[in-house]
Amino acid sequence: MSENNMNRTALVFGATGAVGKQLLKDVLKNGTYAKVVSVGRRPVELDESIPQDKLVQKTVDFENLEAHRDDFKNVSDVFCCLASTRSDAGSAKKFVTIDQTYVLNSAKLIQEENKPTNSDLAPVHFLYCSSMGADKDSMFLYTKTKGQTEAKLAETGFEKVSIFNPGLLEVVEPRTRPRLMEPIFVALYKPINSLFGLNQVNSVVSVGKAMHRVAEDSSIKPIDASKVKKSVIGSLVSAYNCADIEALGNSKQ
Repeated sequence: MSENNMNRTALVFGATGAVGKQLLKDVLKNGTYAKVVSVGRRPVELDESIPQDKLVQKTVDFENLEAHRDDFKNVSDVFCCLASTRSDAGSAKKFVTIDQTYVLNSAKLIQEENKPTNSDLAPVHFLYCSSMGADKDSMFLYTKTKGQTEAKLAETGFEKVSIFNPGLLEVVEPRTRPRLMEPIFVALYKPINSLFGLNQVNSVVSVGKAMHRVAEDSSIKPIDASKVKKSVIGSLVSAYNCADIEALGNSKQ
């Protein structure tokens, strides 16, 4: 990795989730951060094979983030894997609250607590795990919510925002809330995906590694150069699709 992050702090949201846990493990095993802070509604459980000397776990109430402002200070890279589904959340309204409101409210506080006095942009790289098909104008709740979140993060006020749009996720550990159809879809679709080179199935391990690599190596860009743009307020926004994620996640570098 090309950048020296020895004095930098990584902040990870959603580390108890399928992607977030694999990302956190990779950051702790292979990262160069001086400090790694995991923020969530409950602590993440890691086995002894994962080095945890740099890890600080913070349990927060996302309905009262103001009480946790100090936990968001002096951060360099923010990995956001906080997510849900309508089924897991229990209702459409609760899904939007967890999947979007919690993400955007957290991002706002991070921007405020890390913004220098001479700039509107916080010197923070915000990396967000979204979804394939995310579109703020979609007719479907899930993809619309993801797309709206992407658009709002681009204008929150960070120097860099990286969006990751993985396809169908292949998990490596049982989910806290089992999704009964997920393994069936993966089992049926994965051979088709491989045969036709569709790049629409991503292992959660690959997603986590891809996000980590992009954070620690500023030379990495999406394959499609048009996916790198400046937002209205000047944030550098990059979007990584399924193929980008697979290539980065499986790279030996």
